[in-house]
Amino acid sequence: MLSIVEDTNHNCFILEPTGKLTEKDFSQLTERFNKWVNETDSIPNIVVHTAEFPGWSDFASFIGHLSFIRDHHRMVDKIALVSDARVLDVAPKFAKHFLAARIRHFPADQLEKALSWVSEPDASPNHITVMEDLPDDVVGFSVHGVITARDYSDRIVPLIQDKLKDHRKIKLIYRIGPDFKSMTPGAVWSDARVGIMHLTQFTKIAVVSDLDWIRHATRVFAPLIPGHVHVFSNDELQAAKTWISDDAPEDDD
Repeated sequence: MLSIVEDTNHNCFILEPTGKLTEKDFSQLTERFNKWVNETDSIPNIVVHTAEFPGWSDFASFIGHLSFIRDHHRMVDKIALVSDARVLDVAPKFAKHFLAARIRHFPADQLEKALSWVSEPDASPNHITVMEDLPDDVVGFSVHGVITARDYSDRIVPLIQDKLKDHRKIKLIYRIGPDFKSMTPGAVWSDARVGIMHLTQFTKIAVVSDLDWIRHATRVFAPLIPGHVHVFSNDELQAAKTWISDDAPEDDD
C-alpha cells in the first residue's frame, strides 16, 4: 500500500509505502499526479519516505512502477529518498544514468531537510531564452526544462506583442533545445491559443528541434499555416537564423 500526501507548501508528493506496492498504488499515483499538473499548471517533486523499501506485491506492480517512471521522470525536477534502507543508498548513483530528475538520499530522520531541498527555488527559473542576434521583425527564443502556461503569459506572449507594436507582420524562430523536458497541459493550450491569435501575422516560422514528435507535428500542421514554415535540427540553428532573416519567400518544408 502507498500513502500519498500532497504537500502544497513544498510543491511535492510525499510517498510513504506501508506494505508491498501494488499495481493499484501506481495507478492512483498517476491519476493524482496528472490531476495536480492539470489543476495547478505545475510539476510536483517527489519525496519517498520509508524505513525499509517494501518491494512489490507482484510483477504487474513492478511494471506499474516502471510505467510511472517512464511517463513522468522527465517532468519531475527532484526526487528525495528519505530512508535508512541500504538499497536506497546506491539508488541515486544508479538512477542518474536513466532518469532526468535530480535524486538525493537523506537518512530516515531528515524528512524536513528533504522537504526543504525539494522546495528550494530553481537557480535558473527562467525557462525562456530570447535570441538577441536577429532582425527587428523576428521573435526568437529557446525553451528549457518544463514549460508552463505562465511561461507563455509572462514571457512569450509579451515578446510577440512587443514586436507587433512596430511591425504589422513578424517572423518567429522557436527552438526546443536538448534540455527541454515537457510542456504542461496549460502550456499546450497556451501554445495553441498563441498560434490561433497570431496565425496570419507570422510570415515565416522556423522550428528548431531534434524531437521527432515536434518535427512531425510541425510538418503535419504546416499546410494550415499561411506563412512559410521550415523545420531545422538543433545543430542547424545558424541555418535557421539565416533563413528566418532572409526576406525572400521560400517554399514550405
